[in-house]
Amino acid sequence: MSGMGARNTFSSGSIVAAARASEQDVSKLGLLVRHLGRGLTTGPGEPPQRLEGRCRSAAVTMDEPLLLALPDDALLAVLAFLPPRQLLDCRVLCRRLRDLCLHADLWRRVSLTRWRRRCLWRAALRLAPCLRELDLCDTDDLADAAAEVAATACVVAKLSLNVASDRDVAMAATIVEKMSALGGLTGFSLFVNDYYYGTVFDLDPLLAAVNNVSHLTHLEIQNEFESAALLSSCADLEGSPSVKRLSYTSSTEDTLLEALLETHASTLEHLHLDTEHVPVSALKELPKLRSLTCELQPTEDVSGLKALPSLASLDFSWEVSGSPGALELLGEAPHLRKVSVPCSGPKPSAPLVALAASPSARQLESLRILTRSKDVSKHVIAALPKFPSLRDLALIVHSRRLEDFLQAVSPATASSLSMLVLFTAGEVCRHALLHGAAVEGLLGRNPRLHLRVLNSGGCSEEADCEWCRLGCHTDLRAAYAAHCRGEDCPKDCHRWTC
Repeated sequence: MSGMGARNTFSSGSIVAAARASEQDVSKLGLLVRHLGRGLTTGPGEPPQRLEGRCRSAAVTMDEPLLLALPDDALLAVLAFLPPRQLLDCRVLCRRLRDLCLHADLWRRVSLTRWRRRCLWRAALRLAPCLRELDLCDTDDLADAAAEVAATACVVAKLSLNVASDRDVAMAATIVEKMSALGGLTGFSLFVNDYYYGTVFDLDPLLAAVNNVSHLTHLEIQNEFESAALLSSCADLEGSPSVKRLSYTSSTEDTLLEALLETHASTLEHLHLDTEHVPVSALKELPKLRSLTCELQPTEDVSGLKALPSLASLDFSWEVSGSPGALELLGEAPHLRKVSVPCSGPKPSAPLVALAASPSARQLESLRILTRSKDVSKHVIAALPKFPSLRDLALIVHSRRLEDFLQAVSPATASSLSMLVLFTAGEVCRHALLHGAAVEGLLGRNPRLHLRVLNSGGCSEEADCEWCRLGCHTDLRAAYAAHCRGEDCPKDCHRWTC
């Protein structure tokens, strides 16, 4: 085999239990990842973290012809754990790898984002059959990128572009049209920037190209431009409804948002809004809406959203008690399963009380409470039995209330709870807390529970803390439990020990 010796000795390393491969194949494949990548550079953040399992022996000696005699499915199962750069480099090792390293199953999971693509996008567009994601937002020249895209046959599932001028818009429209023609484009992110200090440019050609993409299901638009007129001329765009997930960010009242809501009213399921204006009247016309995230407070009465038949998730970042109809929405929406809500203002417990009395209480599965109030935790304790299906709970607990809260969590009050995330307020050392009797009792009473404690991370260097001196719990963000990690546990599940 060109470029390789007859035999090699492999040192101990990670192996992957390849799906659909026999145990014999896996034993042969175990160290092939390291072998194929020998001498190649693995960038930070790339596998081998994704490899699972450990090699049982300290050294394995195998014939390379035997390795390459493995069936394609088994060899592909290992190649899938190599980063894109190594996949391309391995093509020069032999003719078989030249072809296998460009298999569509390997590339349809590859994301070349702005932080990870490391100039690989050109090679990928020229060689790879497909990509999961291509981010061209920090490309120096969109015209250069458009030229590469014009010659590619690579099918991209998600595309991200950044525009700041009429020239950028023209090039971006060309890129979108080509990707759409190749088929497979289902997600698009557009970032509109005001790099040229107020120079207004026309987005219509690009938005028209996006509007003509068949089967587009995910759309993200971030308008950093300060001019409200920038997108107003696009309100009359027409298209077939297809978008299921829409994220829209703007500091201006863009008529494009309402046009998109109207166009895709029959298909929209997930909506994230970070806008000055929340078009509540348009939201009421979204029959399939399942999740709604609002970063800023609506000025209209939102109580009418309770009639949406599929609404299951609400995420509010503003003071609910001061918003028209918000408490009524929380108290009367019948199908909520996930809620994130601030508990602030003159009556910080009001959202929690409303939710506990709602028809959704018994089916609520996830609750995140944002508050600085010292007293909300006692209202949470009182409300927990009203949420028998609650699996995930996250809240801020003041240090003075912490032990009382932990002692109140039990199978009797929270029978389904499997994840508790605490943001501790006040002077709390996470090391001391994790070694304390309150956590020991909590995990002992709730054997299925995982606990995360998030705050400053421990005592200052000047503090003389006996627990911090132990040097344990290096990963303070881990999920601690009274059991060993199982299939349903978080990846960072650690068995708690005092």
